[in-house]
Amino acid sequence: MEAIQSDEETEDVVLSNNLGYARLEGSDNDYKPYVFVKAFNDQAERTFPTELTKGERPENSNEVVVSKHIATDANVSLNIGDTLKLGIGKRVAGKSAQPLDQTNPLQTTEAGKNIETLKNKQTKTFTVVGVMERPSWEPLSAPGYTVMTHLDKTSMEDNETVNASVILKDVNQSLFDHAHELAANQNIKDVQFNNGLLRYYGVTDNQGLQTTLYSLAAIIITIIVVGSVSLIYNAFAISVAERSRHLGMLSSVGATKKQKRNSVFFEGAIIGAIGIPLGVVSGIVGIGITFHFINSLIQNVFDFDQNMTVVVTPWSIITACLVSILTIFISTYIPARRASKVSAIDAIRQAADVKLSRKKVKTSKLTRKLFGIEAEIGLKNLKRNRRRYRATIFSLAISIVLFLSVSYFTENLQKSYDLSQADIDYDIKMFTSNGFSEPFVDGVKALDTVSEYTRVKELKTRSMVAKEKTGEELQGGNHAFEDGKYEYIIRLHALDDDSLKAYAKKTKADFAQLTDPDSRSGIVIDTIDYRDPDTGKFKVTKVIHADIGQTLELTSENNDDLGDIQIAALTNTAPTGIKPSNAGVLNIVVSQQTMNQILEHDSVGNVDTNIYLSSDDPLKTQKQLEKIKKSNFPIYNVYQRRQRMEQMTLLMSVFVYGFIALITAISVANIFNTISTSISLRKREFAMLKSVGMTPKSFNKMINYESLFYGIKSLLYGLPISIGIMYLIHQSLMNTFDYAFSLPWMDILFVTIGVFIIVGSAMLYSSAKVKKENIIDALKQENV
Repeated sequence: MEAIQSDEETEDVVLSNNLGYARLEGSDNDYKPYVFVKAFNDQAERTFPTELTKGERPENSNEVVVSKHIATDANVSLNIGDTLKLGIGKRVAGKSAQPLDQTNPLQTTEAGKNIETLKNKQTKTFTVVGVMERPSWEPLSAPGYTVMTHLDKTSMEDNETVNASVILKDVNQSLFDHAHELAANQNIKDVQFNNGLLRYYGVTDNQGLQTTLYSLAAIIITIIVVGSVSLIYNAFAISVAERSRHLGMLSSVGATKKQKRNSVFFEGAIIGAIGIPLGVVSGIVGIGITFHFINSLIQNVFDFDQNMTVVVTPWSIITACLVSILTIFISTYIPARRASKVSAIDAIRQAADVKLSRKKVKTSKLTRKLFGIEAEIGLKNLKRNRRRYRATIFSLAISIVLFLSVSYFTENLQKSYDLSQADIDYDIKMFTSNGFSEPFVDGVKALDTVSEYTRVKELKTRSMVAKEKTGEELQGGNHAFEDGKYEYIIRLHALDDDSLKAYAKKTKADFAQLTDPDSRSGIVIDTIDYRDPDTGKFKVTKVIHADIGQTLELTSENNDDLGDIQIAALTNTAPTGIKPSNAGVLNIVVSQQTMNQILEHDSVGNVDTNIYLSSDDPLKTQKQLEKIKKSNFPIYNVYQRRQRMEQMTLLMSVFVYGFIALITAISVANIFNTISTSISLRKREFAMLKSVGMTPKSFNKMINYESLFYGIKSLLYGLPISIGIMYLIHQSLMNTFDYAFSLPWMDILFVTIGVFIIVGSAMLYSSAKVKKENIIDALKQENV
């Protein structure tokens, strides 16, 4: 302990000790018959948060704080000042000498009989000094109600052991090696890391996850920086082109190259001096407003009662300013060099941007035949000023890349999150091996708080499948094949009729076929997501390559024939409560009638029955269930866990879609800025066309064709680059996950339509202002 506390990396040490379990006399909850006594030292309060509802915290090892949950769940009343006499020991089950902890539910037989015993019991008397809310860190399936006492290090014997939770001065990647080195030096065998917390710091000992995080960050930051640079660069490039005559006039009166270059840099400095403070303030205010509206959500997800506030550190401001300054410098450098090289004669004549030759503006004869003279003139106009044309195409392509890359990133981020989380789509689960009585089932259905009910009977069988029909995970691994066949574990899930009807509709299966006594058929879940225990990767894989109408020969655990079952439908969607978790296990959903036919065989194994409930008030529903149940079976209330998962998804969505909205706004601003400025610089050109007889109708057609050419060309560049970046993002994620690369066709469709809408809108908006110009005035106009 002294070595840990005096270590240079240690800021504080929390000591705790799991004293053990004791019987809770008078408990009404058969599946939570114990109190679990845990001792903490004084430093534990902020590390293991508990909410004291009344009384005070224990000051010595003879005082305890009890959980309020004991009164509400076990119906045992404990008040401040009461004496609690407990026989504390270690939980063991059967012949195993390994003690069980809070993560191990109560061990029972199939009939629900408790098979646990308490070993090495010591009687200890406590005084209740306080009552607390049920600790958030107590597992929902824990068999003991947590009570807390004080840990006094001075009263402990030398050979006694405790848990030491270390709070570090600085959290960084080296903490893993340092902890193992310290443990080795002190002969400490067990070292655990709070990975759930460390990942919020961006620190992990999972090399694949670390590679994923850094590579994704590099890709996304590069995309955003390139997008930002292109936006600002286009603005300055157009500004320099617009003021070319002005720069030429300065040259004619003696301005040096350095002075002209510095005038562009000065313009960038002025814009930076205004824009950077505005950007920093807007960012701080924006995230502050975001926290204000989602604080309650964050508190629920991360289980703390403090508000998230914006903390501005000097380095965050300095970093933002330096990145912005560097972006502005890169964006102004090329236009500044171009400005310095502008000669007086070329600039005043405005001949630098437009250099014509027959070859450069040559167009295909097919263009005029298909689209008319307006399309040909529009295409020649684009080719006539290649620099401005390329800037616009570049701007459009970058906008496409920005939107598609970020939307693909966020979509895969959500997919990765979904893969890594347990699929809990119910609030309450009840389990028995003896079946539920029909009166109890009717009583459950009649409860006013139950919004959705599903009863599932589960039977474990087997089936031999030809190797070529097995999934890729089995074909590519070291799995045993017998005579070219693999033995699948088949889990049959029989749904009640109402649930099966809804599931059949969702999977496009024939409900009549499923319930036909003469047609033993089922819905096969052929695509699953699971975590590979060998690699630690989250995977999406085909379990079996089967066809609708194909039959599988079922056998019992003892290899007795159970008959065939026909595949009525294939799906990747599992019913409520069913979570496929292994590439060698095939899940098939059947009707009660089909299950009953299979159960007629004498050699079938045990049939488990689960009831899954969704409830408007899960806590009230649990109390109602406790009252109406007659036999002994556990009730698992997972409402809180499910609620947190849903809130975490919502929290991610706030930032994800906020990110997409920001990138979309940048992209649209980029396109509008580039096109509208480009159009405004062509006033004289348009006036010339009108002066030689171009009608308003022809002018509109020309503008429309230009928009079409811009859109097509930008898509030809933007889409391949976007697909390449999407593939890089996918490869980065594959360090932690494993699923096939697929293109987001809907996003590509949206961005294609969006490009033409935005380009068309920008062209129409800009050309509408040009139409109002007097031809004579426009021909005389000078860009100064």
